[in-house]
Amino acid sequence: ASTTAAVNRAAPRRGKSGIAGDTVWTKFRTQLNSLMKMLNETQSRYVRCVKPNNVKKPLVMQHLTTVEQLRCAGVVAAVTISRSAFPNRLDHRSCLERFKMLVKQKGKKAEEHKDAKEGVVALLTKALETKKVDGLEGFVVGKTRVYFRLGALEFLENERMLGWDTWAVDIQRMTRGWLIRRKSGGLKLKKKAPFAVQIQCSWRCHIARRDVKRRKKMKKLKKKMGKKQVKAAAKIQAHVRTFLWRPKFLEMVKEQREKATLKNKIKDLENSVRDAEKKRLAEVEDARGKAEEEMETYRLKVKEELENDKEKQKKSAQQQTLIDESGKIIEYLRKENMKLRTQNETMRKDFKALKENNARLMEANASASNSFTALNDHAKQLNVTNAKLIRNVEAYKTQLEKLKDDLKTRQAYYLAEAEARLAYQKTMAQIVGAIQDKCRDAQLVEDVVIMALECEAEAKSERAALEAASSKKKAAPPSKPSKPAAPAKAKAPVARVEDSDSDSDSD
Repeated sequence: ASTTAAVNRAAPRRGKSGIAGDTVWTKFRTQLNSLMKMLNETQSRYVRCVKPNNVKKPLVMQHLTTVEQLRCAGVVAAVTISRSAFPNRLDHRSCLERFKMLVKQKGKKAEEHKDAKEGVVALLTKALETKKVDGLEGFVVGKTRVYFRLGALEFLENERMLGWDTWAVDIQRMTRGWLIRRKSGGLKLKKKAPFAVQIQCSWRCHIARRDVKRRKKMKKLKKKMGKKQVKAAAKIQAHVRTFLWRPKFLEMVKEQREKATLKNKIKDLENSVRDAEKKRLAEVEDARGKAEEEMETYRLKVKEELENDKEKQKKSAQQQTLIDESGKIIEYLRKENMKLRTQNETMRKDFKALKENNARLMEANASASNSFTALNDHAKQLNVTNAKLIRNVEAYKTQLEKLKDDLKTRQAYYLAEAEARLAYQKTMAQIVGAIQDKCRDAQLVEDVVIMALECEAEAKSERAALEAASSKKKAAPPSKPSKPAAPAKAKAPVARVEDSDSDSDSD
């Protein structure tokens, strides 16, 4: 006993778990809740099966067994209960549409109600006045439906059928009367036929006169509107043409102004070149005159010294003095030559500046027309001829006048040719553009474009031929000067400098 007690004391007790397991009741409850939840989410419909017979054959109906089944299922009791209170029910709108014919005069007023419920109440109170039992109406109106007491709906349906009968009688009466009137009215209409024709004729004449007057008015209105439209179109065309031609006119004015400014600049350049040539020639003439005077004084001194010198010993000293004097004269001539060279350098710089200005003007106005290139060539030729005229001024005075006249005539000719060429190109471009826009014949458009290109090529070839002829005339050798050789030698240094200028110009 002691050992067993010790064993019992030593053995530990097992603790109870806090987590309870699922019982049958909890499982049933969870399954039932899930089923009810699923049924509430659906719209269920119940179908009750009734056996028609116990023989299990088709097309055999045993009424007693079916009635017992319905009675046992409670259907008969439910029907009797529903028929004892409100066996029939309808929607507000369907009730109103079905029985509004029962109130003949006030059916429209029932439609005018804002709510269908009010219309149903007004309709049924009038129609079911005879079906009141102990002060109770034969119907009750709910929120969405109308509930009829026993016999109320049958009464309304009978009244509806009676109303249809009365309406059918009225329709028959009217149709029969119309048929009889049509049969009997044919004779009357035949008697009144000629009068009807006259009335129709007069009425048609009246309609025709009215139509003619209306057409005349419409013609007058159309004429007035046409005149107004023509005037408006003319005004619009005038505005559009002024809007289209104004920028072109402004461009033409700009071109004319640029041409005038170019002419003025060319004239200014020519005048500046002439003034520089005149100054240069005057300085050369002054230097020549000074050198001749010094030579004359030197000769007189030599003659006087030869007459006064009688002794041979003094000849050597006099010769030495003469050498010294000649050295001084040479130094003086060198100084004068240096002055002339410095003046020549300044003139060259001025000439280069003028040439640079002329080149800038030519670059700025190169896009004006192709004819200005010819004028630039003539300007270069004039510069070359001016350099040659510096060498032999006196010999080429007459040629200078002739060249000036030729320059003026050619300038006028080339300006006129450039203007005519520009006008021709513009008109040709407008004609070709109009044909390309409006003509549908592709072959004709192509032929016109080819003709325009051929005309352009012929004009360029003629211009090149004229330029070649003019260059050949300019390349002809000039006539030799008829001046003596002494002054030509005096002008030799200046001529070399100008030759270098002309070479640089040609480059």
